[in-house]
Amino acid sequence: MKSIFLWMIGTGLMLFQAGMLWAQEEEPKKVELHGYVKYLQTTTITGIPGIPPTTTNNLIHNRLNFAWYPNQKWTVAVEARNRFFYGEQIKLDSTYGDQIDQYNGLVDLSVRWMDNRYALAHSIIDRAYINYATEKWDVRVGRQRINWGVNLVWNPNDLFNAFNFFDFDYEEFPGSDAIRVQYYPGLLSRVELAVSPGRYDSTTVAAALYRFTVGTYDVQAIGGYYLGQVAVGGGWEGNLGNAGFKGEGTYFSPIEGQTQDTTDALGLAVTVDYLFGNGIYASAATLYNSDGGNINLAGGGLTGGLVGLRPSARNLFPATWTYFVQASGNVTPLFSVSGAVMYAPESAFGKNTSILIPTFTYSIKENWDIDLIGQIFLAELEPLPYQHFVSSAFIRLKWSY
Repeated sequence: MKSIFLWMIGTGLMLFQAGMLWAQEEEPKKVELHGYVKYLQTTTITGIPGIPPTTTNNLIHNRLNFAWYPNQKWTVAVEARNRFFYGEQIKLDSTYGDQIDQYNGLVDLSVRWMDNRYALAHSIIDRAYINYATEKWDVRVGRQRINWGVNLVWNPNDLFNAFNFFDFDYEEFPGSDAIRVQYYPGLLSRVELAVSPGRYDSTTVAAALYRFTVGTYDVQAIGGYYLGQVAVGGGWEGNLGNAGFKGEGTYFSPIEGQTQDTTDALGLAVTVDYLFGNGIYASAATLYNSDGGNINLAGGGLTGGLVGLRPSARNLFPATWTYFVQASGNVTPLFSVSGAVMYAPESAFGKNTSILIPTFTYSIKENWDIDLIGQIFLAELEPLPYQHFVSSAFIRLKWSY
């Protein structure tokens, strides 16, 4: 097993040498190094027969972000996350390490330092790229995040990096091994082409985006090849009066012999948000997912909490119709409160699926924050009545540097 430090050093040196060769302008060099250290304790309470009623898990999470700017046009970046898990959930789940150590990229830049019944240590380089930018062009090669979505919760346009809304502790979100080229023909327009090659057709994504304005709206159209399927869609961002109004949708059509999916699928998400004069921000969203009868959970079911959901652009949440409302605001300059509810009349979990998400954040001092977050899951799973199934309470302490 290769050491993650060798990976970091080797990748960093290659990117450094490439940047040196391509940097042509005589300008001062600039280097940035920042990141954070977090401690997260998770307590999960279940009402599922045969499962321990209460389990705990602990995570120490360190992130390192390195960037070098040889001149105004070139950027070289390497970013890594290092995590150390321990607690009862690891003891109860023998596949915990396999769930954590998953990445669909071409190159495996991760390592499990420790994986036993008591603890798991895992490191991964989730960003490593070279970027060249001019007034009209932007070219990035390497492991990067390609975000085409416009919504907060669900992004059917996010062909390259679909994310799990409940996995709040990964603010950077997953990346892809890809080549991305952006061209700006005008001040408010953009043409983008991205390719994320996989080992097989079923793991390859290649698509294009065109973003432009129509009146007061920003509009985008996308199309391409997505994991053995043809994907065509678009999105918009604008205002309805004083409220924000945005949405996106993508239609997926499988190519015979290139994917296990056999039927066409449509994902459509719409969001309306509003900022009140007293500083309270509120939003409401809905998702239509024609493929919502399917489910993909890590660890088998919800015993590990909602962070185990593994969505794709084709299947963002296992329900045909899902609704979401959220409100947030500051109680004091240092203390903020947020509350959200997600509801699905019918889902792969059961009827009347409801998820409550209260969040409390306090800024202890500069660069120090503490969060208390809840994820409460209720549903009606025949023959059982509507009841509580899983709740997770998270306490997180974060120091940024």
